[in-house]
Amino acid sequence: MKKIRLWVADDHAVVRNGLRQIASATHDLTVIGESQSGPGTLDAMRQKVIDFEVLLLDLSMPGGGIDLIPRLLQIRPSLRGLVLTMHAEPQIAARAVKAGASGYITKDADVAMLLNAVRTVAAGGHFMEPLLADALLFEHVASNEPPHSVLTAREREILERIASAESLAGIAASLGCSAKTVSVHKSRLMRKLNIASNAELFQYAMRHELGRK
Repeated sequence: MKKIRLWVADDHAVVRNGLRQIASATHDLTVIGESQSGPGTLDAMRQKVIDFEVLLLDLSMPGGGIDLIPRLLQIRPSLRGLVLTMHAEPQIAARAVKAGASGYITKDADVAMLLNAVRTVAAGGHFMEPLLADALLFEHVASNEPPHSVLTAREREILERIASAESLAGIAASLGCSAKTVSVHKSRLMRKLNIASNAELFQYAMRHELGRK
């Protein structure tokens, strides 16, 4: 069985060592590397020889924070980042997801939940700690915000361009990136909106009048 390779970004040695021990005691996980700061993590992501499935990302390490997430995604658009943090505020979790995180879990979670989160994110899914997910759901219903309010600025722009019948190649040319990068953003926004087909995506955009003016 191929193991899920993890990169751990956290400034606390006890946390990094603990995650290594958890992975070594699990049949399908392995930690291949670690970093202790935002700049160090960015440098690691620039190394093409480093290959892994999930980045476990602390928000409070030096040079870290939510703003680090889109910077990491600029280097690796297909990055699967699972935030592992002490911050249990739903608003912070929402901001992290909007910035491009694939999952969010607190350091108070039990090992079984952590393993579930890692496997879910590695498989291409999204994970939110249940208590935070419930809080965000009720907050979302109460605010009457549309589902696309959780999209990042780049995802929102791509959705609007798709609604205006632009091709992925055309969008890539306009944004100065590759068609593969646009496709990754498109797949990510479709997952966030729980949309399974291009036709459904176009219908959603039309229903919410998201085409570029």
